[in-house]
Amino acid sequence: MKFLIFFCFLCPILMAIRSYGGGRGWDHSSDSSSWSSESSEGGHGHGHGNDHGNGGRPRPQRPPPGPRPPREKTNCPVDWMLFKRSQGNWCVKVFVGRFNQPQSEAQCALQGAVLSGLQTDEERVKVAEAATKLIHQNGFDQASVWIGAKRKPTCPTVHTCPARDEFYWTDGQTTGTDGFEWALGQPSATFSNVWGHQGCCHMFVFSSGTTSPRWPGIFHGQLDDQYCQEQNVDSNNKMHACGKLAT
Repeated sequence: MKFLIFFCFLCPILMAIRSYGGGRGWDHSSDSSSWSSESSEGGHGHGHGNDHGNGGRPRPQRPPPGPRPPREKTNCPVDWMLFKRSQGNWCVKVFVGRFNQPQSEAQCALQGAVLSGLQTDEERVKVAEAATKLIHQNGFDQASVWIGAKRKPTCPTVHTCPARDEFYWTDGQTTGTDGFEWALGQPSATFSNVWGHQGCCHMFVFSSGTTSPRWPGIFHGQLDDQYCQEQNVDSNNKMHACGKLAT
């Protein structure tokens, strides 16, 4: 009887212990399984994202940026004209001054410039327009503008070379012969016992913008060869066109 009473008392206790222990173990296993599954899914998703983004290969590095193209130089001093040239943009200004050709070159040097050549016929026309404004401002009827060109030593007299090839540009920047628009019969290479052959170049400009009775056959803006030392004749109203590279 005592044994039956003890057994009846012990059985519920053992059942409770078993139930408690088994449940705890199941929960722990379930938690571990759940954590493992989530971790696995998260890792799988992360790897899948990388594969999708770059195909499983490292992303190639971008090449270094190339050098910037050089800035076009277009700055000229105030009141200077800008001429765009393939060999380098050029600034030009016409000045008034009764100087011969070497003296005019020296005046340009004071401006950090040189006597300018004429790259194109368009440049020649624009220089003539600038000189015309100075003619009106100074009350001149006509004037001549020293240009940066000299006779070639290989063409000392007229007809030894074609007219456009008798002279060369002296500014170190102007090229070609398009700017040589000579007046009729020029360059003439006239000879002087004092000064020799006419070896420099100037441009005639007239207040009318066309021609002058004093210079028949010469039209506004055309070129003429002249003695480099000439200062007070042909004409006594002197100008010079200075040029320098744009910055």
